[in-house]
Amino acid sequence: MSSQSAAERTLASLTGWIEKHLRLKVNAAKSGTGRVWERKFPGFRLDRRKRIGIAPESVERFRDRVRELWDARRSRTSNQLRDDWNQYVRGWWGYFRLAEARAPVRELEAWLRRHIRKCFWLRWHDTRGRLRRLRQLGVKGSRDLGVAYSSCGAWAVAKQPVLQTALSKRALRRYGFLFTDDLAAM
Repeated sequence: MSSQSAAERTLASLTGWIEKHLRLKVNAAKSGTGRVWERKFPGFRLDRRKRIGIAPESVERFRDRVRELWDARRSRTSNQLRDDWNQYVRGWWGYFRLAEARAPVRELEAWLRRHIRKCFWLRWHDTRGRLRRLRQLGVKGSRDLGVAYSSCGAWAVAKQPVLQTALSKRALRRYGFLFTDDLAAM
C-alpha cells in the first residue's frame, strides 16, 4: 500500500514540475504508466517483442479514408482520384513508415485494390461503357467480356478474375497509382 502511495506522490510531483517549469498542461486521462504493449502512442503500438506496429484504430481510420476516397459518387476525374489517392497514401506512409510490424498493411493491399476496381466499375455506368473500358484494358473474348453484363453488385464484380486481371496491381501502377509496398521499397 505504501509503495502505491509513493508512486502516486512521485507522479504528482512530476506532474507539478512539468506544469510549473515547462508550462504544459498534463492530461491525467491520457497520461499513465503500464506495460509497453498496453499503452497507446499516436497511431502506433508496441507488441510484446517490442516491435513498432500500427494501432488497430489507425488501420480502421485508413479503411474509412479508403472508402471515402474511392466512393464512385465523387465528382472527380480518374486522374484526380488517382492524384488524391497518391497524395493520401504518401502522407500516410510518411507517418507510418517507422512501423516494423507491417502485416496489417500488407493484408489491406488486396482489399484496397478491390475498392479501386469497384469504384471504376461503377463509374463505367452501363454495359456499353463497361464493354468499351474492358476492351481498352485488353480484355478479349466473349466469355471474359461477359462480365460487363453481370447483374451482381460492384463489390462482387470487383472480385471477378477478369476485372482483377484488367485492373491488376501492375496495370494500376502503369496508370500511376501508388501502393504502400511501392513506398516501402523507396
